[in-house]
Amino acid sequence: MESKQAELELSLIKKMMEDTRKLNIDNGIHYIFWGILVALGLLINYLMLVFKFYTKYIGFVWLVMMVSGAVADILIGKYQSKRSKVSTYAGRILTSLWLASGVAMFIYGFVGSFSGAYNPIFICPVIATSLGISYFTSGSIQQLGWLRSVSFGWWAGAIVMFVFPGIHTLLIFAIMIIMLQIVPGLLLNKKSKELFTENA
Repeated sequence: MESKQAELELSLIKKMMEDTRKLNIDNGIHYIFWGILVALGLLINYLMLVFKFYTKYIGFVWLVMMVSGAVADILIGKYQSKRSKVSTYAGRILTSLWLASGVAMFIYGFVGSFSGAYNPIFICPVIATSLGISYFTSGSIQQLGWLRSVSFGWWAGAIVMFVFPGIHTLLIFAIMIIMLQIVPGLLLNKKSKELFTENA
C-alpha cells in the first residue's frame, strides 16, 4: 500500500516537472496589470492622507479599484486561455496559487482592517509577506530561480514596514510593487515573447 502511494506521488512530481518544461513561461501580464493598479491605488491613498482629502472614502476607493481589477483580470485570463494551445497541470497549479493568494490578500486588506483585527497601517507588510510566499512558490513551480529570489525582497520589505510603521509605508510598498512586481512582470513578458518567436 505504501509503495503504491509512493509511486503515485512520484508520478505526480514527474508530471509536474514534464508540464513545467512544456509550460509556456508566465507572460507576466497579470503581474504588470496588478502592479500598475496597486501602485496607483497606493499613491492615491497616500495623497488623500497627506492632503486630508476625503479620507473617509479611502476604503471605498480601494474596494472599487480591487473589484474592477478582479473583473478585468478574469476577462484577461479568459482571453489568454482561449489563445493558449496547451493546458498543463503545472499551469493550473499556478492559476490556483495566484487565485488563492488574491483571495487571501482581499481578506487581509478589507475584512482584517474593517473588523478592527489590526491597525490598517499593517495591511502593506501583511500583504507583502503573502506575496513573498506566492513568488517563492511560483518561481519554484516554473523553475525560475530569479523569480523565487524576488520573495526575499518582499519579506525584507515586510520586516521594514512592520518595524517602522507609518504613512510612509504606502510609498515604500509602492516602490516595492514597481521593483518586485512590475519589473519581474516585464521580464517575464519579454521572455515569453522570445519563446513565442522561437516556437513560431
